Amino acid sequence: MGVLTAGTAASAFAAGIGTVNFETLMTSHRNYQKAVVQMQGAVKQADSEFNQKAAAMKTDDQRRALAQQLNQRLNALQVQLFGPIQQDIANKVNAVRKEKGLDAIVFQGSVIAADNAPVDETQDVLAKLK
Repeated sequence: MGVLTAGTAASAFAAGIGTVNFETLMTSHRNYQKAVVQMQGAVKQADSEFNQKAAAMKTDDQRRALAQQLNQRLNALQVQLFGPIQQDIANKVNAVRKEKGLDAIVFQGSVIAADNAPVDETQDVLAKLK
């Protein structure tokens, strides 16, 4: 009886590790393509703005400052567009982790050694994203 109890307790503490292919989840998200299109448009606009304004600037320092300003604007837009997508994915990954009783879900390829091979949970998370 003591062996069964110890085995049950051990399995409760070692539920396992799942993995996900985060790139697949990102590119499959319903808002991903829209965000990519918006980001591409913003990059084109920033390039155009840089080329237009830089032509009138006299020093490299002015051009560098303009490039830095435009890059900061693009970085902020990237966070605004892709942050909610990443958060939605993280929420769905956590929901799958809880449903399956896993200790953790990590990026595919992150597990170097484990007692049991991690299970790929990408498809289950994709199902929740739809």
